[in-house]
Amino acid sequence: MRKSLLFIAIPLLASCARTIVIPLERGVQDYAPIVRKVLEHHPKGQLTLQFEEGTYPFFPEGCVEEYMAVSNNDNGNKRIAFNIKGMRNVTVKGNGTVLQFHGMMVPFSVNRSEKVKLEGVCIDWADRFTMEGTIRSVDTQNRSFIMQLADDVDYSIRDEVFYYKGYDWELPLGENIIFDAKTRSPYYNTEKYGHWPEKALHAEEIGPGLVRFSNIWSAELPPVGGVWVDKGPYLHNRYCPAIILSDSEDLCIRDVQVLHSGAMALIAQYCGNIRIENYSTRQSDGNPRMVTASADATHFVDCTGKIELIGCRFESMLDDATNIHGTYMLVEQVSSPATITARFGHYQQEGNHFADEGDEILFVDKTSLKPFGKARIEEIERRSEKQYIFTLSGIDLSRLDNPGQYAIENVSRKVKEVTIRDCSVQHNRARSLLLSCAGKVKVENCDFGSMMAGIRICGDANYWFESGRTEDITISGCKFRNLGIGGASPQAILQIDPIIPGSARSNGFYFHNRIVFENNVVETFDDQIIYALSVKELVIRDNCFVDSKSYAPIYKGLSAIDLQYCGKVEIHGNDFSAWRKDATISAHCCTQLDSDCDSLPVVDRPNPFFYQN
Repeated sequence: MRKSLLFIAIPLLASCARTIVIPLERGVQDYAPIVRKVLEHHPKGQLTLQFEEGTYPFFPEGCVEEYMAVSNNDNGNKRIAFNIKGMRNVTVKGNGTVLQFHGMMVPFSVNRSEKVKLEGVCIDWADRFTMEGTIRSVDTQNRSFIMQLADDVDYSIRDEVFYYKGYDWELPLGENIIFDAKTRSPYYNTEKYGHWPEKALHAEEIGPGLVRFSNIWSAELPPVGGVWVDKGPYLHNRYCPAIILSDSEDLCIRDVQVLHSGAMALIAQYCGNIRIENYSTRQSDGNPRMVTASADATHFVDCTGKIELIGCRFESMLDDATNIHGTYMLVEQVSSPATITARFGHYQQEGNHFADEGDEILFVDKTSLKPFGKARIEEIERRSEKQYIFTLSGIDLSRLDNPGQYAIENVSRKVKEVTIRDCSVQHNRARSLLLSCAGKVKVENCDFGSMMAGIRICGDANYWFESGRTEDITISGCKFRNLGIGGASPQAILQIDPIIPGSARSNGFYFHNRIVFENNVVETFDDQIIYALSVKELVIRDNCFVDSKSYAPIYKGLSAIDLQYCGKVEIHGNDFSAWRKDATISAHCCTQLDSDCDSLPVVDRPNPFFYQN
């Protein structure tokens, strides 16, 4: 266990001042016990923790340990450095401060608190949760390659199985991706280098940090000079988010940089009114690491009020810049005229605070996503993290002739307003923004360059079980540059794709309400720019579309704009002069299409690759 100097902690605890300075002292090896004592001495909050310039080390042994259910991450006992719980008016403030964590820790947990600010700090780990190495050579005949591991990768090989490790953990290889060392982004068509993680690579050390890998299951061997990044096996690689916000209100994250995390950099669940300003997952200049967060930069689940992302830089993470959504539970059975049993569909939702007594829930057909009816929750019994029993009022449950066909969504938890302004996204795997949220959403003056879709507006009750019938989204003044390079499936710049199979689609029901895409500049290489399914009103106007010619198209022959089962669609004032001359607009089963784009003929040729992108 790392030691801390007790003479520093004692006068801090004796102080009645609301601003408590945590000095940087050379002899202190671990600040976790000091921070813990300060917070425990102020159980109601009303304080500012002020950190000086410099690097503060934190180790897990002296932390609070609590079991935490964290949506879209891995549940379990978490050791928490800053445990802000049941508090009000708390500020953690740095000044050129690096908080450096070691091992399996959660740096910040804000739970059932109000008016909490985190500002002016940089969050990092001494031991990274991803393995990185440069491909030195490949052997096509024997399907093997030699990798030079990054200098800070600690590893061992046992029975030809490669393990990488940190302060108090060890993982085998699992999910991988190849980054281009020159661009610091995933390789073009990187999907063909993806190793099937169910088949373990065979490892042999041939020199210090030099390992030969064989038994690779991928379409092609990785390119020489590429950087192989692995984050460990699925179900075991989302344990240490950097910031967890739960059941809290009026939160502010400002001037915060997350250099690394062993899960999402920031996850907010069941919170209201969150402002995130000048927040970054950008790698520091000169740092050779390709990856910052091993999952999303930010993620919001079942939140309410306002969400603001202002002036943020989302870079180098292994998942989305942000995802804002609700949750579907699946109905298992009708237990009585007023009672249903329901369960979570995805294991990373288990333990969620799905609802409270008095909340209103919406029943939907899980295939078509059509609403069935609303009910009020009178009582909740949690049988387990996975299964709940709800006693309801206001609905005739006898009408549910096949209960297993339905999902429920808590419509009392709705984001009223989302503003994403002056943000940038680049160098990351996956999408830029996922917006599956009600209320008024504005995305303004942003710059997007992610590996997959630019903005995805989805909703599904069969895969990730992320709900979110949108009401009013406007995307304006943004730049989109060479997205969709991953190659796994077609990725549109604007991808509106609620997961509704072809057999369940219809003209009379529109999952999303109104979406406006205007005054944007799109520079891209692949054929499809916009894919839209089940939108009541879609406006595409005054945009400029440019064929970047940066790469060869991966999915040739797709229409530039693909419309399916939409209501009223307006396509006006767009500039396609620098786009391809053979481009088309595909409209399939749409009620009304009003287009002034004579250069793009209207055809009925839907994307043949699409079911779930």
